[in-house]
Amino acid sequence: MSRAASIATNLAVAVAATAVGCTVVVTLTPAHPAPDPVKLAARSALVAATGHPGAAARAATSALGAGATDPEAELLATPVAGRIEVTAPQAGVNFKSNGSSVVAWTNTTGQQVDIWLNADMGHGRTQRMGMVATKAGAGRTGEAIVTLPRVPPGPHYFLEVVAGDGAVRGFSRTFAVTE
Repeated sequence: MSRAASIATNLAVAVAATAVGCTVVVTLTPAHPAPDPVKLAARSALVAATGHPGAAARAATSALGAGATDPEAELLATPVAGRIEVTAPQAGVNFKSNGSSVVAWTNTTGQQVDIWLNADMGHGRTQRMGMVATKAGAGRTGEAIVTLPRVPPGPHYFLEVVAGDGAVRGFSRTFAVTE
């Protein structure tokens, strides 16, 4: 996908989410930001002259004998790697509103997962109906018994299993919720 198409897609999602009353913050960053040596040198000079940012923190760590860190390294975080695949429930099953069901998944992220009930609202829109399990395990395979919240009956519900900060997620097949 070209950069222009990606930006247009992000803008369309932001406009659609805002139209339904959600607040969306979209941050556009380059895929591989390269440190600018001129800006890095200027920032280092500014830090040396003014003591900012984080002078107190650096002083405290220096007093404790900790080594200094590269300011540019603090700006970049390592993205979460891995994959989540939801293996249960299967497609076409029915669950009772406010009833319990089993959710199973495989998780290669090494992070604990949260489980959400979502509703397919049509036209590519989904809505989170509620969290049904929190910190459900970080193992390579997991299983949890979840209690669905009281939701209107319908055929277009699915579960979302989310690792850590939400960077990696997996979705179940759709199922129906009955009275």
